[in-house]
Amino acid sequence: MSWGTVIGQQRVKELLQRAIAGRKVAHAYLFYGGEGVGKDAMAMEFARVLNCEKKQSTACGECRSCQKASQLQHPNIRLIVPLPVGKSEKSGDDPIRVLTEDQVSSVQEQLRLKAQDPYYRVAIPKANFIKVNSVRFVRREAAMSSFEGGTNVFIIAEAEAMNAEASNSLLKTLEEPPSDSVFILTTSRRQQLLPTILSRCQLVQFDPLSEEEIRGALISRRQVEPEQAALVARLANGSYTVAVEMLSADMVGEREGVVLFLRLVLGGQRVALAKEIERIGSAGDRSVVVRWLKMLQAWLRDALLLRDLGEEGMVAADPTAELNSFVSKFPHADLPEALECVERSIALVDKNVYLPLVLTGLSIDLHRSLVPRR
Repeated sequence: MSWGTVIGQQRVKELLQRAIAGRKVAHAYLFYGGEGVGKDAMAMEFARVLNCEKKQSTACGECRSCQKASQLQHPNIRLIVPLPVGKSEKSGDDPIRVLTEDQVSSVQEQLRLKAQDPYYRVAIPKANFIKVNSVRFVRREAAMSSFEGGTNVFIIAEAEAMNAEASNSLLKTLEEPPSDSVFILTTSRRQQLLPTILSRCQLVQFDPLSEEEIRGALISRRQVEPEQAALVARLANGSYTVAVEMLSADMVGEREGVVLFLRLVLGGQRVALAKEIERIGSAGDRSVVVRWLKMLQAWLRDALLLRDLGEEGMVAADPTAELNSFVSKFPHADLPEALECVERSIALVDKNVYLPLVLTGLSIDLHRSLVPRR
C-alpha cells in the first residue's frame, strides 16, 4: 500500500525510493509542479516511509509509526501551512496559541481533512501567508532530536506563501541543517521562491497527471461513474484536486453557460454579452472562473477534434447538438488560436488581472478567431 496514496508520479516515487535504499536522502527537497498533482501527497508519504519502524524503502502501513503518520499525528512529522495572524501576535510567539479558539478549531479541521485526503486543498480563513513565527517554530523543533530513532520531517506546503522574513529565517536552517531532519517544500510557483532557497534544495519536478490516471482515481477513490469521471478528468487539466472540486460543481449548468457565452460571442450580441461577462466575473472566487475557462477550453478542443477527426477521434467526449451545429456553421474557425486565447486568459486570471477586463478581452479575441471575415 505504501506509495499507493500517491496517484501516478512513478518517476518521482522511484527517485525517492532509490534515495532511501542508497541512504542518500537529501536534507532539503523542493517538490514543484502544478496544483493538485500530488506534491503534498508525496511529501506526506515520504515522511511516513522515513519514520516507518521497518526501515525499508516502502512503509509497512501497519506499525504504530505508520498509523500516526497517516493521521498527521506523528511527533516527527510537521506540516506547515499558511495561518492567520494572531490579534496581538509578536515576534517569537507560538504561531498556533496566538489564534482564537475558532481559528484553532478551523486549523485542526483543515489538517484533519488533509490527513484524510492528501490532495485536499487546505483553506483556512484569513491565512494569506506562512508566518515567520511558523518558520521559527520549525527551527526550534529541528534543533531537537527526533523520536524513537526516526527522522524529523518538516513539510512546508505552499512554500511560495513565505514572506521575505520567513524565507530568510528558513534559509538559516537550510544552510546548516540538523543531521536527522529533512525539509520538504512544495510549491506550484517555484519562481516566487528566493534563489538562495532553491540553491539549497534538491529540485524535484512533478508532471501533470494524465486523464487516465485522474479518471481511474475518481472511480476507485470517489466511486464516480465512469462517464462522469472521464468528463471531469478531461476538464481537470492534469490536477486531481481540481477534478475532485469539480464533482461538487454544477457541471451541467457551467457547460450550458459556456455554450451561451460562445453563442453571444459568435452572434455579436454586445449588450447581452456584457451582462453575461458581469455574471461570470461576479463569482469573486478566481478558481471558479479558471474552472469555467477550462471548461470553455475543453468545449473548443472538442470542436477541433470533431471537425478534424470526426466523432471517433473524440475519445471520451460526447458530441452535442451545439458542437455539431458549431462545426457545421463555422468550418473555417481558427480553433487552435481560440484555444490559445483561452490559455492566455487563464494566465491573466492567475495574475489577478481584473476579471471583467480579462473576459471582455477574451470575447473580442474569440470573435476574431472564430468568425470568418467577410
